[in-house]
Parts: sequence; structure tokens; C-alpha cells
Amino acid sequence: MTVHDDILGGRLILRLISAAALRATVEGDVATVARLTGLGVPAGWREIAPLAKRRLLQLELDPDYLPWSIRAIAVRGTKEVVGYGNFHATPGAEDLKVYAPRAVELGYTVLDAYRRQGFGGEAVRMLIDWAKARGADAFVFSVSPRNIASRALIARLGAVKVGSHIDEEDGLEDIYLLKP
Repeated sequence: MTVHDDILGGRLILRLISAAALRATVEGDVATVARLTGLGVPAGWREIAPLAKRRLLQLELDPDYLPWSIRAIAVRGTKEVVGYGNFHATPGAEDLKVYAPRAVELGYTVLDAYRRQGFGGEAVRMLIDWAKARGADAFVFSVSPRNIASRALIARLGAVKVGSHIDEEDGLEDIYLLKP
């Protein structure tokens, strides 16, 4: 029997994607990801291959990063994957110390077919609670000014805009900070 490092919520399971499942993601092998996670992984999962590759490189440098890496967001009843979330590093990353000593940057995506059903908000709150229990003291979100849904979600959580930057991949992003 495979044991998963799950974060459980009312409707959701946030299942850690193992290094083996990250490698399968990079290779585009969704069937193996589904087998390793025990979840219904959509074919579109292949689109996160560049992110999975970055997270594998981080794991090579810091094996303790794994619990902070990519987690599939799945519906508890059906085990159907509806998105994913991850922390960009462990608490205390040098580039985030300007915000708080043990800040973490949190990213998440809800797949198009599952948006506007509350999955993003529930998953983000679960990730925040999990990280706070492990010493994170602030949360950073980098969000496109055009991403109205994400901006609304983090505003409801109490995050405030603290700046902007140009991301090499995503272009202009506003930076929000949440100190719960």
C-alpha cells in the first residue's frame, strides 16, 4: 500500500507529488502520475512539466523541500484532480526575508473546468494552515494584474499589494503579502 502525505480538507485532498511522479510529469507520462498518486489525473497535467522540472532541480539541491513542492488538488469523493498548488521554496528563502523571516511564496492553479466552485480558496486556506503549522510566518503571492479571480481570492484572505515585478515567464506580476 502506498502512503501519501495528504493534507485533508472538507472537500479536498492535497496530495504531495513524489519525486518519481514529478519525473513522470516531466516525461509526459500521465498514466504513471495517476498510478503513483492514486488520483484521476487529467491529460492536461502534461502542461505543468516545466514547473515539475524546476521542482525536481530544487529537490536535487535540497531534499527537505519535497513536502513544500507540488501537490495535486483533488476532490475527496472522486479523487479527480482539479488543480495543483505549491510553495516556491521552504520558509526563510533569502529573497522573501524582506517580507518576513520565514515567508513562503505560494502558487496555485485550478483547471478551467473546475473554476468558480470554491476549490481555489479552499486549497489555498489548507496550504496556508499547513505551512503555518510548520513555521511559515507570511505568504507571498505573485499574480498577473489580469487575473481577477486570484486577486479577489487573496484579497478575501487579507493579502495586500506590496509591489510589482517582471517575471521572465509570466510577465508583469503584482506582489501581494499575507501576514495571518
